[in-house]
Amino acid sequence: MAAKSGLRTRLAKWLIGKSSPEEWFAEFGYSNASATGLVVNQITAMQASVVMACVSIRAEDVAKLPLHVYRRLPNGGKEIVADHPVERVLQRPNAWQTRFEFVEQMQSARLLRGNAYAAKIRNARGVLTGLVPINPDLVWLYEAPGGYLFYQVGRNTPHLMAELESLPLMIPADDMLHIRWMSTNGLIGLSPISLARESIALSLSQQQQAAQLARNGSRPGGTLATDKKLSPEVLDRLKTSWQENYGGLANTGKTPILEEGLKFSAIGMTSVDAEFLASRRFQVEEIARIYRMPGHKLGLVDRSTNATMEQADQDYMNNVVSGDLERWEPKLNDELGLTDEGLFTEFDVSRALRASIQVRYNAYRTGIIGTFITPNEVRAAEGLPAIEGGDVLLQPTNMAELGFTPTAGGQNGPGSDLTGAPGAGGDGDPASVPAIPDDSAPSG
Repeated sequence: MAAKSGLRTRLAKWLIGKSSPEEWFAEFGYSNASATGLVVNQITAMQASVVMACVSIRAEDVAKLPLHVYRRLPNGGKEIVADHPVERVLQRPNAWQTRFEFVEQMQSARLLRGNAYAAKIRNARGVLTGLVPINPDLVWLYEAPGGYLFYQVGRNTPHLMAELESLPLMIPADDMLHIRWMSTNGLIGLSPISLARESIALSLSQQQQAAQLARNGSRPGGTLATDKKLSPEVLDRLKTSWQENYGGLANTGKTPILEEGLKFSAIGMTSVDAEFLASRRFQVEEIARIYRMPGHKLGLVDRSTNATMEQADQDYMNNVVSGDLERWEPKLNDELGLTDEGLFTEFDVSRALRASIQVRYNAYRTGIIGTFITPNEVRAAEGLPAIEGGDVLLQPTNMAELGFTPTAGGQNGPGSDLTGAPGAGGDGDPASVPAIPDDSAPSG
């Protein structure tokens, strides 16, 4: 028994020392390195500038959306349940992270590894008090007889060990929040960086190649030629002198002083150079397609469409970010017990879809005239305080309260816009009312 326990301990220490599944397999003589020879994992993938941009932008775009627990009202509206334990946890998931940081980390993990994990911490009464995000490379899923699921976490730091102290080594599925990407078995999400390994590795290799070119100044800016026959000693001296004085970034732009009858002939960009630059741009576009990131978010000008920036952002929210939110909201509802209470979570996307001030004000005017929003709802959307009487719906009749009917013959009704004669419910403008002839008076 002691031997088995010692073996488990050594195995656990070995696993904890590995930062990714790629390193685990490499220990057994197998490595899923790309064709370029580069291993792609969470860290190396983020070293590719386009991957870092795609992941960080999409993670931040989800994290900056307000997230609350809501209750549906009888009139069809909704209100934030501020005193609910889940609402408090969503606003401050743990002692060291804000809501933004927590969502950003979870979303980044899902975009890189296809799985985002957070352990649920509860108090002695079983009430949720915190969420601890866990690197997906440290999590293993186990299927027990009967279909029960357990998660084993490589607790590789004192902080993680302390935070998960209240949970068993094999964490039940009920105590783990798991947000996954598309899956082949419904249990574990596929890893985007593993599926796109070759594309990411090619981008990394081109990036490294460009850096080496810049470091060594190895692309010749020209050639040195002479009619004289140079001895090997002179050639070596010239080569060393030229590299020391004119090679590399530090010597860029220096004016060479030639000797031994040497003549310098400049060389322009070759077709190979142009193809290399085009290939680097293609890899940026390739990875952007993998992450469904529109070009304008990465600084790529897309001249194939005539869409405005607002239209492009709207399309991005509708077709990219909305999919991320659909993965979050049902998981939070079901796994945090809100569905059973008739509550739900929802990201507020209104801020992300804010149009220009002119477009917004025109939309507000249409909404007020259309009797489906109130002035105070408009003011709240613009961050302004409510005003007295602003919570009622208005109708177009001189913007009176909805349901208002002028009294027949009253002094407050509108007159005719054409003649000034009394209109329905008003006296009009007496000064402009034409005289009405008296038919009873004798003629002549």
